[in-house]
Formats: sequence, structure tokens, C-alpha cells
Amino acid sequence: MKNREKHFVVGEAVIVGVDGISDFDALHSRRHDHEVQLYAYDVLAVGGEDLRDLPLHLRKTKLERLLARRPDAITVAPFERGEI
Repeated sequence: MKNREKHFVVGEAVIVGVDGISDFDALHSRRHDHEVQLYAYDVLAVGGEDLRDLPLHLRKTKLERLLARRPDAITVAPFERGEI
């Protein structure tokens, strides 16, 4: 299956508190906009290629390569392989 989008990254804008946990109230207040970071979790398509059937660890590898030269404001969320 082909996807018309060139890139499709799933992520979320967050403000990370001093405890390392995202602070939704700070984000929602808009008073801390200068602290907002984008955490990228997954990539579903690249260059029109649908990646959804690939295992998550392979999509994460592609995501890391895709964002390797991006600005500091984009962080690839960590991923550890393990069993459910």
C-alpha cells in the first residue's frame, strides 16, 4: 500500500517537568510555550512508503535516521525492546 505523504511522524508537544514527567497543565496554560518540545514516537510513512506493517523497532530506527539532523527541539522518544 502506498501513502501520498512524504513523511508522517507521530509525536506530541510536551513540557517536561523537573521530575521528567510531562506537565499537561503547563502546556495547556500557554505560559510556558518557550519550554515546549516535540517528542516523536513513531513514523508511519516515509517517501510515500507505508511503514505500518513493520515492527515498531524497525520504524523507530527509521525515525531516528529521519530526525538525525533535526533541531534540538525534536526528541525521539526512547524505546526498549521487551516482552509484553
